[in-house]
Amino acid sequence: MSDTITGTLSVSNDVIADIAGYAALSCYGVVGMAEQLQGAESVRLLPGQRLRKGVLVTSDEAGLRVDLHVVLESGVNMKSVCENLSSAVAFTLQEIAQIDPAKLSVGIHIEALKNRLG
Repeated sequence: MSDTITGTLSVSNDVIADIAGYAALSCYGVVGMAEQLQGAESVRLLPGQRLRKGVLVTSDEAGLRVDLHVVLESGVNMKSVCENLSSAVAFTLQEIAQIDPAKLSVGIHIEALKNRLG
């Protein structure tokens, strides 16, 4: 019973940021999203309902860029976590928002390392 509906899908940058933030939180090694505090050298770990503050979404002729500002768990292999994170966010955005992966780039910014229990 799957009918194809013609038309276009328009998704706001805020919705894309929310989707990317929740996809990031589901990845191993990610403690949370981070917000850079203005005028300070420190970052703040964001609660679940404010994840989009840790995600910057920009678009141009080349496509869509999603920059994630994350806090990782201490002791994890950062390269592996970042590769997994980038892949998971791209897959989730492709599945939910129908974003072409060829026109999507994901940037990972590690803002802090933290013990999950501390």
